[in-house]
Amino acid sequence: MASWDSMLNGALNGLTGVVKAAIIFFVFAGILFDTPVDALGGIMGFVDTFLNGGLTGLLVLVVFLSWL
Repeated sequence: MASWDSMLNGALNGLTGVVKAAIIFFVFAGILFDTPVDALGGIMGFVDTFLNGGLTGLLVLVVFLSWL
């Protein structure tokens, strides 16, 4: 029987994969079609929030992306 931490790790990895696939889908759908969901604008706003923080914001963005 698998331990609880390996089960939790597997579940979180699956959830992360689904979220990544959804983000990719919405970005490409926003490029190809005129959709009400502005995924590119949301991602650009998210990155701008970090970049407006100067060097500290950039370092936090790099650490955040390293977790993905």
